[in-house]
Amino acid sequence: MRILFAAAEYAPLVSSGGLGDAIAGLARALVRQGTSVTVAIPRYRSVFEIGSKLTGPGNRYRHVVDGVEVVLIDDPDSFDRDGIYGAGPGASYEDNWLRWARFAMAVADLAEADGYDVVNLHDAHVALAAVRIETPTVFTIHNAAYPILGPLAETNAMLGLPPEAVLPMGSLEWFGEANFMKAGLLYADRVTTVSPGFARQIAHDSEVTGGLDGVIRSLTHPPVGVMNGIDIEAFNPATDTSLPLAYEADTWNRRSESRRALAATTGLDASGVIFGTVGRVTAQKGFDLIDPVLEDLIEEGCRLLVVGNGEQDDLVDSWVDQYPTAVAHRPFDQKLARLTWAGSDAYVMPSRFEPGGLGNIYAMRYGCPPVVRFTGGLADTVVDVDEDPEHGNGIGFRLYESIELAKTLRRAMRLVRSHPDLWQNMAIRGMKTDWGWDRAAIAYLNVYRNVLAEITRKA
Repeated sequence: MRILFAAAEYAPLVSSGGLGDAIAGLARALVRQGTSVTVAIPRYRSVFEIGSKLTGPGNRYRHVVDGVEVVLIDDPDSFDRDGIYGAGPGASYEDNWLRWARFAMAVADLAEADGYDVVNLHDAHVALAAVRIETPTVFTIHNAAYPILGPLAETNAMLGLPPEAVLPMGSLEWFGEANFMKAGLLYADRVTTVSPGFARQIAHDSEVTGGLDGVIRSLTHPPVGVMNGIDIEAFNPATDTSLPLAYEADTWNRRSESRRALAATTGLDASGVIFGTVGRVTAQKGFDLIDPVLEDLIEEGCRLLVVGNGEQDDLVDSWVDQYPTAVAHRPFDQKLARLTWAGSDAYVMPSRFEPGGLGNIYAMRYGCPPVVRFTGGLADTVVDVDEDPEHGNGIGFRLYESIELAKTLRRAMRLVRSHPDLWQNMAIRGMKTDWGWDRAAIAYLNVYRNVLAEITRKA
């Protein structure tokens, strides 16, 4: 089976976080299953120096990473710029709708020219390709909160859809604009997303989908939720050279060296309980829950490290100004991220919503129990130790309220201080869980086969 992936990111070539890691992890796992996978991404300025020019239609370059063929589609007007989505962290180019529409059309041309069996489109950036592709298509939602909206008439002029597509309630129209994600949902043969919990949530939660939950409920085939994984070889504390001392489940206590290094690197008071978090600093991640209760928690010994940037940087930086030895904020750095997973006492992720949740999985891989709000993929991967002592690998809460987060953080601090053996057992349980991508690859292969079988029956 020949599969074409299309996405905005592919780690390690181009990545701003979880999306690039997920595309790379799934693609490599499919190759291990004996599947041929090609990944199409834009030829960004940052990757101009790699790849060999391909013959045939379009301006394309080929590069192979870990057995996966990556096709870089050249469009200097759209992608010869700094960054992926904007010039800096949290920024967006004003013509993003046009950039991604052009890329989606180039993906459609590639799909039809090279004869793939299935095309898997990842997120709204490439969703419009589903409109033009005759090849069976699967549309995967990694984050439903970013649908990409563009001018209706101009977008349809590129797509060439019939007039009814732009009428109110048409397949492209969304309150007078073109909604790329809506088009992907309606034109793809199947829809998947990155966890079973999020698959259920997007069919009923209009806040998470920007109102597209009704469209999702109307689909002939409900979205299939496949839990994300991680690259367990690349993220392995037993071999990770960025850590001061390697360790594994049987030598979990060696994490203390990473804890000392983390406190020294960030200036945090090591006498407290260190909660780390890595990722985008946005409203989605629950930072607004922390603000009203932070002062009391710090007095009780809570220490917080935030690694990453986003629209709520000013809020986090105000905490640093008030509590310079209790709160630290650093830009994303791969080595610091790994040290955060390895050196924090607990990993905090009080998300408003969370499609898959990779930070909590990375943390568990490094023996750091997560403290989460049970939503989406977090509810699929984290088991509260008080609710299930035999299988617990973390703790969590359900209501999106500051008081619930505070109670849960206090529970974590009490366990770390008063029940270290229980906390260690939770951590080791998380480390021993297989978080790899092979399970997900098998599930995606079943989706692809089902699509092909249904099309064959209809023919």
